[in-house]
Amino acid sequence: MAFAPAVWLAAQAELYEDDEEAEANNFPEPQKNYLGDYDDDSLFERFHLTRPCISFITDCVRLRMKATLQQMNGPSVDEMVIVALDYYVNGILSTKVVDMIQMEQMEIHEVINNVSKVLSGMVREFITFPANGEERANVAHEIKKICGIPTSMGLVGCMHIKVRPPQHDKDAFRNTMDNHTVMTQVICDCEGNFMSVENCCVGSTPEQTIWDMSDISQQLKHGAHGTHWIIAGKGYALSRHLLTAVSPAKEKADRRFNAAHGMIHSVLQRTITLVKRRFRCLANLGHVQQNSLDKKAEIIKACCVLHNIAKKFSVPALNDTVLETMHPAENHQVPVVEVPSYAEKSRAAIIGIYFSHSSGNDGVSD
Repeated sequence: MAFAPAVWLAAQAELYEDDEEAEANNFPEPQKNYLGDYDDDSLFERFHLTRPCISFITDCVRLRMKATLQQMNGPSVDEMVIVALDYYVNGILSTKVVDMIQMEQMEIHEVINNVSKVLSGMVREFITFPANGEERANVAHEIKKICGIPTSMGLVGCMHIKVRPPQHDKDAFRNTMDNHTVMTQVICDCEGNFMSVENCCVGSTPEQTIWDMSDISQQLKHGAHGTHWIIAGKGYALSRHLLTAVSPAKEKADRRFNAAHGMIHSVLQRTITLVKRRFRCLANLGHVQQNSLDKKAEIIKACCVLHNIAKKFSVPALNDTVLETMHPAENHQVPVVEVPSYAEKSRAAIIGIYFSHSSGNDGVSD
């Protein structure tokens, strides 16, 4: 990320400073190096991550589980991370890893829950919004280089994950494409790094409702992140901080703007596709109750944290990915809300200044 080097340096420094302390505390360690059983290619095929990336993740988890480890005689951190990663990547517990680690089924589920809780607790360290004006300007500059839209610092949308709801509550989880899901609002930058991940809610929740209730929306309302836009899809309403496409787009300048808007917002679509492809547990999180989504939220946030760590370690993306379809569905009627006149004027000013003339390669002819 353009704005997070200090965070990563601080995290690594903290890990290195704690090496001697961890050794002195005699934390339980595995009797063998399980990752040593894999060469680099087979390791990536199994866990969709590289060896240095997994080592960093393991050290992060170890650091945060110090107090717990001192009171338990169970599996080591290395074993717990391997089991959790195996679940995240495959969506099931693979026989090979279960046999290798030799844990009981109940213990395995507890390990996955514990590691997910630890990783989701790292959101504030590894999923960060630009902290100051300079960082916001850097992010906005990168977005403008790609699509021509100025003063924007992120792309917002919702990631849907299929679930199996109880029979009596299916409608609450039914999304705009008639699937049963939980959904999580995410914001990413133009490089596909997550900058914000909200708690999940049932799949029928309107995107605008999630935005209005979100922490980041409240922060923006109180001026915490300046006056930059967040680029949003059609499930959102144009407002002081949300920049949506023009509908209907009658003028050529509007169509140029919409083309640029769609191009940059597709980065979010690719990011959601990548994280769900790398971590196949997000294909279906299984049985769920509406009043107990915390465990599902922890798994989703854990995968988003791992995604950002993987990006930092330049872990290759997986090939042959079919892009996720973004919500709401094309035939879904989005509720009409009153748009503030100043928001319309601000968007019109952007279009007038930056999109009134053809660039020659924007696909919109004069």
